[in-house]
Amino acid sequence: MTAQVRDSVRRRESLIASPHDMPRNLSLEFSLPELDRRQDTDRPYTDHAPPHNAATDSSMSWSQSLTMQQDEDFPEYAERIFSQFMVFTVPSYLQHHITGGEPNKPKKLHDIAALDGLRGWACLLVFNFHFFFTYTWHTHIGWGFNKQYFGLHQLPFFHMIFSGHIMVAIFFVISGYVLSYRPLKTIRSGAFEQTFAVLSSATFRRGLRLYIPSIVGLFSVFVAVRLGLYNYSRWVVDHSRTITGTNEQHPIILRSTYIQLWDWYNTICRLMNFWDWGLYYNNYNPHLWTIPVEFRSSMVLFVTILAVSRFRTKVRLILEAMTLWFCVRWGRWDVVLFLSGLILAEIDLENGIWNNNTATTSNCESATAPLSDLEKLVGTTSVQSLLRRRQNAIWIGIFILGLYMGSSPNIGGLYTPGYVWLAHITPKTYPEPHRFPQTLGAVLIVASINNSKTIQKIFVNPLSQYLGQISYAFYIVHGPILHGLGYTLMHNIWQITGRETAFQFLFGAAIGWSICLPIALWLADIFWRAVDVPSVKFARQLESELLAKFQVSN
Repeated sequence: MTAQVRDSVRRRESLIASPHDMPRNLSLEFSLPELDRRQDTDRPYTDHAPPHNAATDSSMSWSQSLTMQQDEDFPEYAERIFSQFMVFTVPSYLQHHITGGEPNKPKKLHDIAALDGLRGWACLLVFNFHFFFTYTWHTHIGWGFNKQYFGLHQLPFFHMIFSGHIMVAIFFVISGYVLSYRPLKTIRSGAFEQTFAVLSSATFRRGLRLYIPSIVGLFSVFVAVRLGLYNYSRWVVDHSRTITGTNEQHPIILRSTYIQLWDWYNTICRLMNFWDWGLYYNNYNPHLWTIPVEFRSSMVLFVTILAVSRFRTKVRLILEAMTLWFCVRWGRWDVVLFLSGLILAEIDLENGIWNNNTATTSNCESATAPLSDLEKLVGTTSVQSLLRRRQNAIWIGIFILGLYMGSSPNIGGLYTPGYVWLAHITPKTYPEPHRFPQTLGAVLIVASINNSKTIQKIFVNPLSQYLGQISYAFYIVHGPILHGLGYTLMHNIWQITGRETAFQFLFGAAIGWSICLPIALWLADIFWRAVDVPSVKFARQLESELLAKFQVSN
């Protein structure tokens, strides 16, 4: 079968790419174009051409190969389609073993690639949170809460491994930073026409970018419900004693497909109602409550950038800070996170932290300096090196402080040692008080990563970048996996291992986690290539075609 697959794939030249050929998604698809070229505004500005996108090419090859060729009969056509489908289901980083091709070389990292990796790891920790919080509410509380909870997993730093709310804060700060990055570059260069084009493109494509994968994911759950794949897990929810933590929304099995379809349709309508500032947890995938929040906050961000675009940097920063304070005053923690990302991007660009000309300049100066000036130059270089090391140490300290604040418990911060002072400074307007200290933590984490090459090394390795690439797909698919497979597994695993003692609970949970995580990552890889990448391409093509037909001429 392997030989047939290899021959078929080689014959049709439809090699499917490694994830390293495709830039990060969700909010990271930038690349600086020429003035008349439309690209994703979610990808950072770079002075070089974007890398070849083999993942997108493979999606196009796949769709084109569905057509029966003139020189093949139906059995050959069916065999070819089946072979290509089987290859497509192989994780992208393993496909070169099946096709016989060369593994793809890692792409050149862009300036803020570390934020891609940070988003990937944050999404993985969200998986941990959603896996464990179903079976215990201890994931929500910190060490020493009410003077009676002293678990290792509740200590600061360790608590972040199982606490998902801080990860949402990190998502939103990253989105604010990345979505602001390129518009701010054009503003700083004085290219206001390009700024308008960038913001127009970002606004047009943002909804498509967020909602197309979400709707496809929800439809997949709808199909799974009608196929009976949630019947057993529904029984676990209704009759089992397995779920002793957060019993979140679960797919409801209705009496007919027609009624279920209308229920799914109403779910989509409510999910797209970004006018409702409340949080909407739907029954098919409650974790998608962040999607309308992302879209709404993105629109506020774009309007803010447009409003301050023609002012000088200092004036922009003052106005942005005033807007952020206004949002804090009214408890809009989600918009605060996006605007925090905007302000961080402004400060980083003003400080020139992404300008990589320091080393080159020093080398040129040393090569052309007179011999009498070499001692001064060497002395200056030594001082600069010392200052950089001290500055790096400061940012590492800020990163650790951010992790500590990010470990703030979701419940009972006022009664948790080490976090009482943060609870006291939390604005009374915050509807969920834990969002404020976690906001501070997320801002410090992102700021320190951008300013420390040492910390960036954690997030720019191939594994981190891969997790970043598939993170949006992983976020969409992990919930249905945990609700369908996870609920079923854990009920049966604990029937065997028991869960009366801490050891039994953790042993059974470790088995279930070890099964659910690889499956979720595998399906996320497929969803990324089958839905996420094509949705980005579709949004870009739709914009280009509409502009070609209906663009207003000057």
